[in-house]
Amino acid sequence: MADGGFISRALAAGIHHIDGDSYHRDPCPQPSPSSTLAKTLLAQTPLHAWTASPKLNPDWQPVDKKTFDIGRAAHRAVLGAGGDYVAIPEGILASNGAASTKEAKAFIEDARASGRTPLKAAEVEQIHAMREILHARLRLQGVDLDPARSEQVAIAQIGGVWCRAMLDNVPLDARQPIYDFKTCENANPDACLKAVLNYGYDVQAAHYREVWRAATGEDRAFRFIFQEKAAPHEVCVVELGRETLELAGRKIARAREMWGLCLRDGVWPGYPAGVHVVELPAWAFEKWFERETVETEHKRQHGADILEAAMRFLSPNGFQGAAE
Repeated sequence: MADGGFISRALAAGIHHIDGDSYHRDPCPQPSPSSTLAKTLLAQTPLHAWTASPKLNPDWQPVDKKTFDIGRAAHRAVLGAGGDYVAIPEGILASNGAASTKEAKAFIEDARASGRTPLKAAEVEQIHAMREILHARLRLQGVDLDPARSEQVAIAQIGGVWCRAMLDNVPLDARQPIYDFKTCENANPDACLKAVLNYGYDVQAAHYREVWRAATGEDRAFRFIFQEKAAPHEVCVVELGRETLELAGRKIARAREMWGLCLRDGVWPGYPAGVHVVELPAWAFEKWFERETVETEHKRQHGADILEAAMRFLSPNGFQGAAE
């Protein structure tokens, strides 16, 4: 087991405690798919996955965006593990509160260079409020996110393919589920479902469960903890249903198969060449045909196009004419 600090050596199968930078640089003996790379394989092409792989692409650079800052810092506050964060002193901000002064820019640069996420004081207060609300809600469900069990890295071979996963929190009790923390705009269960669909979180869940099982022998459930970034910072715990997980298992198995084939042959194709004929989905046709039906019926009943009524209503004298 490795503890902290960037590592360059390959790690054996098992559970490890390493920093995020070492994980994202891929510590496996061979180039390995993370859940993000698996989703890229499925949603785009092997070439996109190759480009995003630190061990395959010699020009790879880590992606770091300002939009990641709140989520990254919230993870640190909630899980008690990962890169730390620091408040930008208000005295070096511009008069409008922007971090645009020479001093603020230098502070931000130094913070990022030392592995800390720079935030404004209000943002620090925001994530502290999120932490207190989340922990209170989880306590009501008997859940305690032990920092010692946060950000555990599982490495294993599955079907001859080395795989890796950094899991947000895995309780010591093997009967407890794996937890993954997500910040969001809307934690309504329906909105969480949309996030699962839009961001491939089902593939992530299947990947994490299978890599953990291969590394430890433990077959655990998996739950997402969604929390809204804006007040009141509401929380929703989501577990995917059996059929959804079965389908996700088929997806991640295909992603591993694709990765293994491309790695074996050293070929990472992009989109197929040629002209791709595409058709709108059935619902788009139905929506248009429904509109045509409504407009045709209006013309049949009134002897005029529905647009003519709108033209009269919106003309300079329309409101007066409509009232008369």
